[in-house]
Amino acid sequence: MAEFLFEILAEEIPAGVLPAAREELLARATAAFAEARLGGTLAVHSTSRRLALVGEDVADHQRDAEAEVTGPPASIGYDADGNPTKAATGFAKAHGVAVEDLRVASLPKGAYLVARKVTPGRPANEVLGEILPPLVEKMTFPRMMRWGDGTPQWIRPVHSVLALFDGLVIPMTLFGVESGRTTYGHRTLAPGRIVTMGVSDWLQKLRAAHVEPDLAVRRARFEELSRALAAEVGGEPADDAALLDTWAHLVESPCVVRGSFDPAFLELPEEILVTSMREHQKMLPVRAGGQLAPHFLAVCDQAGDPKGLIARGNEWVTAARFSDARFFWDDDGKTRLEDRLPRLGNLQFQEALGDYLKKTGRIQDLTEKLAARLGLSHLDGMLVRAAKLVKADLVTDMVREFPDLQGVVGGLYARRDGEREEVWQALYDHYRPASADDGVPRGDVGGAVALADRLDTITGLFGLGLAPTGSRDPYALRRAALGVVRILLDKKWRLDLPAACADAAALHGGLPRAKDELLEELSAFFLERLRFLLESKGHAPDTVAAVLTTACPDFADAAERVEAVEALRKEQDFAPLATAFKRMQNILEKAPDEGAELDPAKMTDDAERALALDYLQARGMLDDLVANRRYRDALSIMASLGPSLDLFFTEVLVMAEDPEVRANRIALLRSIRDQFVRVARFSEIRG
Repeated sequence: MAEFLFEILAEEIPAGVLPAAREELLARATAAFAEARLGGTLAVHSTSRRLALVGEDVADHQRDAEAEVTGPPASIGYDADGNPTKAATGFAKAHGVAVEDLRVASLPKGAYLVARKVTPGRPANEVLGEILPPLVEKMTFPRMMRWGDGTPQWIRPVHSVLALFDGLVIPMTLFGVESGRTTYGHRTLAPGRIVTMGVSDWLQKLRAAHVEPDLAVRRARFEELSRALAAEVGGEPADDAALLDTWAHLVESPCVVRGSFDPAFLELPEEILVTSMREHQKMLPVRAGGQLAPHFLAVCDQAGDPKGLIARGNEWVTAARFSDARFFWDDDGKTRLEDRLPRLGNLQFQEALGDYLKKTGRIQDLTEKLAARLGLSHLDGMLVRAAKLVKADLVTDMVREFPDLQGVVGGLYARRDGEREEVWQALYDHYRPASADDGVPRGDVGGAVALADRLDTITGLFGLGLAPTGSRDPYALRRAALGVVRILLDKKWRLDLPAACADAAALHGGLPRAKDELLEELSAFFLERLRFLLESKGHAPDTVAAVLTTACPDFADAAERVEAVEALRKEQDFAPLATAFKRMQNILEKAPDEGAELDPAKMTDDAERALALDYLQARGMLDDLVANRRYRDALSIMASLGPSLDLFFTEVLVMAEDPEVRANRIALLRSIRDQFVRVARFSEIRG
């Protein structure tokens, strides 16, 4: 066993691509090492200029590979006297084995010659030199660069390749760069060559050269420095884990500086100031007493800022940004949102779906239809008003400068215009949830408008044949659909989603896709998002499948059924119930549906009568419980049928010779099964 070190030093790699690049490199390398029969434990290190793989317990020599190869039939491989024919000798020669070593194996298709082929293992150093270059060259990035003669193509030009196995150089060429044992320190603080002998030597010398290769160490250092600098001015850094992650990817030598800005800028809405600091300059705001303080924390790739030049530079840029924001805030305020609506006709939403003024009209109409379906018609006035204004901020200067604030700016401007709280909050929130940990819109008005906006977009683009394919989702429709599901579940809204999609599709008019085909595809698309969300909440995949394979037009209802089945699975009654359902389902799948109605007079067996009696007594209770969504109680009633079902299957022959008796027994089982699938299809449950 040996250690392994592989480092690619390049121009600065964008922080946004590094997390995915780390995952991809580790996944590709792990698979390649396993396929090459080298084993080992791999880890990834990275900085803004380098990607590195470190391996422990890697085999210094491949294991021999053994495989059995099937040849011609034995009847062709040997003659009547048992001597090998030309077919056998040719087969043996082709695979490098002696003809005497062939054996006859009994396979499903008959007796065949089989050769045991052994491929000797090779030194790991040789194998790694072959597998590493293509592994890196095939990595994918959102944008690629070419350099030199234009042949190399990667995220950034590569300067050096360090490749060591057990202290020895692994010979290879990557993007025209020969491998060696040399790397380089920090670009400005210690730019000299570093000759390395192994992993620990590499780590020690890089750290001495102002490079911290470990991402987690850099991030922890940023947290420590941020807390200390904020505390010096009586504050604390804003809680922003994602920005700290970005900082850690931006540098090789972690350092934080603190700057200040004119407190007069605090008169602007906090959302605008925070977005300007975070999105434009990757700054971490400082908070004191729950309020934004006139200070910020900025990242730098230095050992420190003894003269304060970095802090002053950031302060100058911040003041300029905030001055622009104040101008936009004041200038935009001269025109009410409502008066901006005609300008939406000049802003294209999608070529075939029209401009944002047309989209706004569709959102208004769909919001009213959703209100009727959700029982929110008493909010009609506010719903229509919010839907009318919901996209107006897209033609403000503030959103042009700060695109990430769309929606939020609309809410802020609507509040300043004197709109009702439910209306301005709806505008503010209608892009929520924007991420997995983001909340849904606060009020019912915001939730309905957010649903209408997403359903309009999804149905329109699906109707044009622009559904996501594979990993491609240029319109972020999966995220939009997940937002629909989140809103419905969080607000526990009872919505017939396929019917709402039909409403949305009808408002587009003239979509090229056939209506039935479109709605079927949309139903499957939304169900897959519901499945993802329920499983991400910890529900067992087979429990989720048991519910989602039944009729699920109402997603909040489906989620409640999943929770009820999950609760029942923890009780002793569940296993017999699931077994009985599966047996019942197996019988019904093979039995013809003769359309018979259950008739107690045609029952000939006591066990059959007992099951029918228990079922008929339970059916009325089940109807009431299911209608009132008391699924946990309904499942308990179903579980109470378990003993009767067991006795029935033990003593009764369902497929009786008498056709009337057989049809009646099938009708009984079908009636019970149909009651069960109002909650879940238990045949999907494993174990």
